[in-house]
Amino acid sequence: MKNISLTIISILSLGLKLLSQPCGISQTLSSTQQSQINNILGPLDSALKSENLFKIDSLSFELKNVYSIQGGRPDGIESYYALVQNINWLNVTNSVLLSRSLIKADSLVYVNLWKAAKGMLPPSYQPHSLFLRTSAEIAIGLLKIADKETDITRKTLYQSWATKALDSLATMQIQTGPCMGAFPFPDLRTYGDPTFGPIIQNFMSFCGADSVNVLQNGWIINDKGKGEFKFDAGVIANAYYEAYNYTGNINYKNIAISIGNYLKPLKFNKNYNYNTFVSLGLTRTYQLTNDSSFLDRAIKNIRYAVLPGQITKGRWVDGHNANSRYHSIIIQNIIPTIQLIPALNIYKGSLNTMTYNAVENLVYYSHTCNSATGYRWLIKAYGLSSSILPQTLKDSITDLIGKHINQSAINGKYLDIPTMGDYLELLSLINGVDEIKFPIGLKVNIFPNPTNDITNLTFNIQESENIILSLFNINGQLIKKIDQGQKMKGTYSYQIDFSVYPSGIYILTLQTNRRKYSQEIIKS
Repeated sequence: MKNISLTIISILSLGLKLLSQPCGISQTLSSTQQSQINNILGPLDSALKSENLFKIDSLSFELKNVYSIQGGRPDGIESYYALVQNINWLNVTNSVLLSRSLIKADSLVYVNLWKAAKGMLPPSYQPHSLFLRTSAEIAIGLLKIADKETDITRKTLYQSWATKALDSLATMQIQTGPCMGAFPFPDLRTYGDPTFGPIIQNFMSFCGADSVNVLQNGWIINDKGKGEFKFDAGVIANAYYEAYNYTGNINYKNIAISIGNYLKPLKFNKNYNYNTFVSLGLTRTYQLTNDSSFLDRAIKNIRYAVLPGQITKGRWVDGHNANSRYHSIIIQNIIPTIQLIPALNIYKGSLNTMTYNAVENLVYYSHTCNSATGYRWLIKAYGLSSSILPQTLKDSITDLIGKHINQSAINGKYLDIPTMGDYLELLSLINGVDEIKFPIGLKVNIFPNPTNDITNLTFNIQESENIILSLFNINGQLIKKIDQGQKMKGTYSYQIDFSVYPSGIYILTLQTNRRKYSQEIIKS
């Protein structure tokens, strides 16, 4: 990979705003403030459930006024870590070597990842003791690492660990009842969990006599509309969407769509980051189905139940979501939706601004306080277009990614399997590789695959591109030139009739200004 070393952009170029995020300070509320906040949260919850945008906005404005200067401060003092100053990104070869070391350190966990997909926490693998989303994120990370692994034995091994875990997790999806399509939550009270134990106990008390139906065999199978299932559902939908793109397994696609169907009718939640998991899952369903109603609902989730809680400096007003960990999660989750908002959508401008403010704040905070939040959010933010992020901010993101990956190479700080997978995937984009598979970088969906007759192709481009869309046989002979010419930013859909072709493997290619993308399609 070419050297990405760029001139470090002075913090002054980011604004040094008077409202910049302070370091080493947590949110402290007076009893009067807390009482006033509690009085607003009830009506706000009702407004969110009824989707009354005027009340949501007005009550959120009141809420921010009550928080005053405490708004946007985290609920606890955050730790800092002095990152290395090397901003040169690791190339693919060295990144693959780093991924091998990372996997070797916990190889038994990945061998048994299918057990984690059943909610069993290693090393003793107690049942009902682990969130199911954990296995989903690790599995897709392994698939992304395997995609760049040059050692065939390792590649095959990583893929087998991942697919076995995903197949195991699929059996946990709720098949009936009001939460059909979602995934259950473990009863962590059994293990004396200090965080979730009291929360689960309060939830069981809320359920009353119905708790015998809600809790079955160590699993909570119904969140009673409180929104607690949103987190896992969004993460797992995203994982199966990506797994489908890497494997072509139709079952993975169907699982993601089923999650989207569960998420679509859900009410908005007071917890801002929970709603971003809904928007993420809905956006992935849209990309798999091309049904715009899913994208419309994802956009409304962000406008109604995420944007209203953001304060001027880019953080979210309450201490929980002002915590850098959850602020970064919000950024990471909303980006797929933000990238796909149609140009004429009435919320596009405000949501683009929201995203810019959120990213700018955390980039500035990471520079001045040293980040304690990992860098998956940075990797995702790198893909935002220049219409949202100016080049100065993009350069600062570039530098921060370099610092993080070099820190990871030294002592593993901030590095895990999902982050390593995302980093390797990003390298494929910026390297200018001659040919890589769909859907990296173009948000491409091809379905069904394999096919007997009609296959649907949808791709989204983030800026004006000259494209050539072609179909070849397995021997590289041109079968059909499907489309050619200049395309503006947007989403394009095609139907390709394979009924006129014999059974076999075909190659669909999409040539853009910068590189060529390809995908095998099987005619059964």
